[in-house]
Amino acid sequence: MSEKIKIYSSSVAVTVEAFKNRSCSLPACHPNYVSPTPQDIKSLRHLIGFSQTDLGVLGNKSVSVKGCTAVRKWESATDSTEYRPMDYCLWRQMLYIAGISSINDDIEALRKYKNLNL
Repeated sequence: MSEKIKIYSSSVAVTVEAFKNRSCSLPACHPNYVSPTPQDIKSLRHLIGFSQTDLGVLGNKSVSVKGCTAVRKWESATDSTEYRPMDYCLWRQMLYIAGISSINDDIEALRKYKNLNL
């Protein structure tokens, strides 16, 4: 009996250091910022040790004994009808929790890329 196993390669960061080098970890005002992929969201959630329910509670989303529908949708494939983009502010909170970014990084980026006097 032979069994076929699918092997997927991924460029998704799985360590704090790897996430620091990702475009999705940059502030939104940075010209190289890209939104996190569903796999980025799931990987960072695992990295910070959160369940889908934990992340839903942090994001003030509805949770049930089955988990959090909002988080499931953020982690769904982008070509799925269920997919929804994640709230940017919650993504930043996750980066702060992981120690990947800080509010000071965001303020400095605003100063640099938007010429604001903050």
